[in-house]
Amino acid sequence: MKKTVILNLLFLILFIIFALAFFTNFFGSGAIYVIIIMPILMLVIGGYVFKTNFKKYNQNDFNNNHRLK
Repeated sequence: MKKTVILNLLFLILFIIFALAFFTNFFGSGAIYVIIIMPILMLVIGGYVFKTNFKKYNQNDFNNNHRLK
């Protein structure tokens, strides 16, 4: 699997954990820390995936190779 696919799956798992912590008392008193840290971690992962994909498509001249012919 590609690195970005794995990071997106990790993002999905973190989102599910965040939802459990936010809407239930599944993590007990540690839920407030999960609610604070999890969105920051998700934002960092999302930014890294965006930056990686942006660089990948700009490096191989994606836009010029796929013009209408």
